[in-house]
Amino acid sequence: MEAMAIDGEVNADVHSQQLALIRAVRTLDDDTSSPLPDKIHKLWLLLAAAKRTRLYAVEETVLRWLLKQMGGNTDAAEQSRRYPLTWTVLAHVFPKIPAQALGRTLAYTRFVSILNKTLRDITAPEIWTSTPGNQEDAMTAKKRKRGAGLPATLAELRTPTACLRTASEVFTSVAILLEQGTALSGEVTPEKRVGAEHIKSLFSSSSDDTRDITARLLLICDHSLSLPDVDFVKGQQAWIDTLTAVWNLRLHSKEDSLEFAKHAYERVSLTLAKVEEDDSTHPRNHIYSTCRDIWASQLRRFLGAYFIRPARQRFTQDKNIDMLKLALQIAQKDVVASTTAMWSIAARTPRDTSDPKSKIEHDAWIETIFQVVVEGLKPLTRQKKNEVLSRLLDVALQTRSIPYTETLRELYQQHNPDGADIDWTLLSKILACDAEVFLLAETPGAIFDIISKVSSSDTKTSNHVVDNVIIPLQGAYSNARNLARFITHWFKNLGAAESVMQSIWFDQKIRQHLATLIQPSFTGSQLLRLLEDLESTPSKAGEVLVVLDGICAGITDENIIAIIQSKLFSIMDQIWGDISPEVLALRWRIFGFLASWESSDECKKIWKKVKSDLKPILKKGSLTGTETFEAFSCCYKLCLANHIGGKYEEDLNKLTCSMVERLIKSAKIEADLETLKLYVDLVFNHLPRLSEQPKQEVNTLTDQLVKLLWSVSYKLPSIPTQQRLNYVQPLIENCDVADEEPMVDALIAPFLDTLDNSGKKCGWTQPQSLDLLSILLEFPVESWTRGRRKRMMASWKKHKSTINSHAAKYPSYTLAVLRLLVKIMQQPTFYEDMKFLDISDVCSETIIGNDILLCLAEKLVDTTIRQVFANPNDLTESYLCDAYKYTENPKLGQGAIAYTQILILKCLAAVVKEHKASHESWRKFGVKPDAFGKTLAKLVKEALDEFVSKSKAPLPEEWLRLLPLVLDAAQVISDDAGSETKIELSDDTVTLLERVGDTALLGNSAAVWKLRSFLIKQRPNRHTAASLSAFLDEGVEGVSDEIIYGFVGAYTQGKSRSAQDQLIGELMARDKLTGGSIGSLLAAQRLLELYPAPNGSDQSADTPKSLDLAKIHEHYTSHLSRTNSLPHFKQISETMLFLLDKHAASMKQHNIEATLTAVVEVCSAHGPKIEGPKAAGEIYSSLFKVVALIIKRHRVRLSGHFHILLKTLRALLSVLLADPSSSSSSSATASRRGTASTHPPWLQTRLAPRHGERFARLLTLICEPSAASVARARSHTALDSATDVAKRAAGMHMYLVLEVYIKLQLQGEVSREMRKALEVGFYSVLDITGKGRRRVLNESLDVGGRALFKALFAEWRTFGGWKGV
Repeated sequence: MEAMAIDGEVNADVHSQQLALIRAVRTLDDDTSSPLPDKIHKLWLLLAAAKRTRLYAVEETVLRWLLKQMGGNTDAAEQSRRYPLTWTVLAHVFPKIPAQALGRTLAYTRFVSILNKTLRDITAPEIWTSTPGNQEDAMTAKKRKRGAGLPATLAELRTPTACLRTASEVFTSVAILLEQGTALSGEVTPEKRVGAEHIKSLFSSSSDDTRDITARLLLICDHSLSLPDVDFVKGQQAWIDTLTAVWNLRLHSKEDSLEFAKHAYERVSLTLAKVEEDDSTHPRNHIYSTCRDIWASQLRRFLGAYFIRPARQRFTQDKNIDMLKLALQIAQKDVVASTTAMWSIAARTPRDTSDPKSKIEHDAWIETIFQVVVEGLKPLTRQKKNEVLSRLLDVALQTRSIPYTETLRELYQQHNPDGADIDWTLLSKILACDAEVFLLAETPGAIFDIISKVSSSDTKTSNHVVDNVIIPLQGAYSNARNLARFITHWFKNLGAAESVMQSIWFDQKIRQHLATLIQPSFTGSQLLRLLEDLESTPSKAGEVLVVLDGICAGITDENIIAIIQSKLFSIMDQIWGDISPEVLALRWRIFGFLASWESSDECKKIWKKVKSDLKPILKKGSLTGTETFEAFSCCYKLCLANHIGGKYEEDLNKLTCSMVERLIKSAKIEADLETLKLYVDLVFNHLPRLSEQPKQEVNTLTDQLVKLLWSVSYKLPSIPTQQRLNYVQPLIENCDVADEEPMVDALIAPFLDTLDNSGKKCGWTQPQSLDLLSILLEFPVESWTRGRRKRMMASWKKHKSTINSHAAKYPSYTLAVLRLLVKIMQQPTFYEDMKFLDISDVCSETIIGNDILLCLAEKLVDTTIRQVFANPNDLTESYLCDAYKYTENPKLGQGAIAYTQILILKCLAAVVKEHKASHESWRKFGVKPDAFGKTLAKLVKEALDEFVSKSKAPLPEEWLRLLPLVLDAAQVISDDAGSETKIELSDDTVTLLERVGDTALLGNSAAVWKLRSFLIKQRPNRHTAASLSAFLDEGVEGVSDEIIYGFVGAYTQGKSRSAQDQLIGELMARDKLTGGSIGSLLAAQRLLELYPAPNGSDQSADTPKSLDLAKIHEHYTSHLSRTNSLPHFKQISETMLFLLDKHAASMKQHNIEATLTAVVEVCSAHGPKIEGPKAAGEIYSSLFKVVALIIKRHRVRLSGHFHILLKTLRALLSVLLADPSSSSSSSATASRRGTASTHPPWLQTRLAPRHGERFARLLTLICEPSAASVARARSHTALDSATDVAKRAAGMHMYLVLEVYIKLQLQGEVSREMRKALEVGFYSVLDITGKGRRRVLNESLDVGGRALFKALFAEWRTFGGWKGV
């Protein structure tokens, strides 16, 4: 009765609202006292509150009354048109009136004319040109947002902000009206179809009105980008789509392009320029921030579809381009925006690849429109014109829409008159577009002369010219097989310069790039002729050295070397005149190349030639000069050429040693090692190769290498920390050093000597000790022989107290010491007087306060103990006895002592547990193996008791750090199943731990879960499934899965299988799989891992009914597409994988089909709404693993159900190739209209080629199955293999996936990298697809699809098809 009364009250309320609305509508004209805005506002409130019925007379009356008020030319009519709520009411009543009646009413009341008047009112120029008014209006809008009501008076409605508010409502109402004209929702009845045509006819009946409406809507979009404080505007992402739909409804004719050029092009180009310009140069507002990318793509499509493409069709028919010229003439307000927009869209217009003539037509179109655009730039100044031309040519390069060579040459000549005031950016773009502009010019050398005028002192310009002009020009000559011409011009311009070194042509990057081109561009004979030409040309300033340096650096082919080496030596056999040292230094580089090519006999000639000049430079030349370094490098190459046993090896070694001696002295004197970096790198990288023979000179060289390393090491504190080891690593990591034990010993011994013996002071604690330790850490593990390890550890023990005192002050020093000790003790190291107590004070206060140091200290203790126990020797007995004595005084210390006690005993207990076979022999020494565990248990109990006693007051930081170690120690004790040692806590202690543990360890989630696991083991009866679930519902962020698994294992310890099965059922029934904490998922995963695989032979009649794993899998599958976060999705998919793999026999046919269906649902628009930068990639990878496992483990179940797998592959492929950014506008429109977008919500970014490789792997798994995946019971008469049967079955269907791939390429752009990643998989598809089905595939495609299939088929025939016997 009470429910009936409530229903009656609701119905009465609805009825009263409807009556109030009817009464208000009937008295609209009678009420003359209320202002028009108040009437509309009251009407809106009643309409919003009224419930929709099948009758629409009220709404139609409201519509007629509003349009009547808006139709005149009075101020009242203007006020009603401008009032935003008027259009809100119209948007509300449009969907409630049937389309046929709505169309008739709107036509009768001349709605389109009213709409046009409204847009004319709110786009009046005088409104948008008053800046002060804009500012005042913005302030008014801010105040109004804090109060209530909309602008109502005509003066308020004429402000820019109010006009924009009205425009926003106009866009919304027009969009809703256009939706009524589509008639897509529900069943399309004849009445709806007729009504839709009525609504469309409103805009198509008057092309002029529709044209003006579109132009004014564009104007509103343009103005909205410049207004501040417009965050009240909603739905602006769909504005361009709305005005595009309006333009599309007008009556089309051949003059559409001209109409567009006259009325729409200028505003489209201006708006497009605004949304595409740099963020930093545009005042950002709400609309600009939210619509920039969406509007840019929408405007480009609008401009391309209704102007550029029709203009191209017209051009193809009769070469008419009047509409293009007209558009640019009208759009003179912003020449840059109009020309850039036209060229950008035109250059990106695709051509029909299936038509052989389309390339010629496309090239002609590109050439014509480029000339039109260039012609349109005439009003600009020369500098601005060059900037725009550079931008246009950049677009041409991106789209490969290159104008003709003659056009580019004319462009270059017009905009670079007489080579004066060159615009290098424009020139570089022209060169990148078509190098033949310069290669085939009447005077090809003119460009070289122009480049020569650039001064190398202008670093910015010279670098730009080298990178973007000279090097590309070099590559162009190489591609034209005429690199010799470039070298000749280069050589000539070097000689013409006043100073070779000051010329731009001296830049090293030119020579480096030439080196990469020499061998591909020349044969040996061609290069010899070039060298002969260079030799015959007089060279006074050393320009030939510059050219030869680039040539020699690129030659590695022995045949070419044999042909040109004598000519090179002949050129170098001359006396060089007055040449700058920087240029003259190049001769040493060239001699170095010759020395590395020549045989030993030829090197003798080189040595005789250069020794008189080489020796003075190496002995007295400035180390900061380039010539000295190059001479030293040449000396090394000569020395290497004479090594081993060369005639002049001794002289060269002495010269090399003398140079190294200079470097040693300089390293001691120089305050900055940066000046010696090149020399140090050369010595440390290359000179160790010369130390392979036990000669006196070699020993001297080794000693000097050690001295140089030592000198550099002492200078390291003056170098930034991140760069210090860069100086010494080349020598320490040098393979020639690692292979020579004497060299290693010579290098490492001084550092060990310094640490071990520094007079009265401890070598470990000197100012440079940290750098020395860092260098020792760089030596590989193989360098630490037993003797060195023993010496190092003995030295550490000797100075341990001093080291610990120093380490307490400097954490970085502590880190270095611990890293070195751990590195040494990773190998068995039994040093002199090694005692167990050596590790007893490893934990200091500094170490306890740092997690990294703490981890290293624990690793050192554990490693040391394990090495002693794993490698028994004479020391083991005494070490074991000392360790046993350590357990005799189990009283817990304070601070670092307590930490050390528990850490050592924890490691001892763990190691003793692993060596149970030795327990009997240990008892002979008087050692009780179980004493370690008992002592540890006692200390753990004491620590927990003291923790509880101190929990009433704020706990010290040291106790909060100690408790996690105590819990780890407790875990070690509980893991020893064979031990009777237990940790016995009182009920009060357990209760207090349960009460204060979570609060005290609030910042350490891992420790909280370890404590819970420990307490569950202590009192298992206190915890139920409900308490377990409550714990799991808490956050597990920052906690590893293993800790949660341990928590679940602690709860299930000792429980029966039926209890565990019941717990799994309860976790499933709680329905916490898609959101909240991930703890329930982890717990269920662990319980399923503990579940044994079914074994039919072990089952009996008394065995309880086992868990229904198929049903559990189905439960997980149903939740996969409903997850709310990435961790939930990944965990559910991993559990599904586990069940499908480890319990494959328990899965049923329904599980396989449901899994594939779930993958399809995840890939659909109804997929999980998961956001994040990595979400798309990880979700796709998880789906790949699931589908791949089904193909590999359940292939037999797919027989007869291949259509489900095909649907899955189509979904995965569609997601793989989808571009969410390009469909963002359609997604916005879809969300406004209440329809679904085409891609899943989690696909925020395009997938990478690596995901394409995974999809290709799915295809190969299907098309190239393994024998295990298709294993089946074979009959005795079967003559074919299971793999052949599987391939034939797959060949009947897989061509459909290829069809989807081709169609998706036509719908959107697919990158080359993605196609490359997928080609292996689709080659496999073609391998198993017969001719008949390939023919069916070809016939199912359109012209573009056939062209793509033809190209793919040709590539498969060439690269992918198997051609074996």
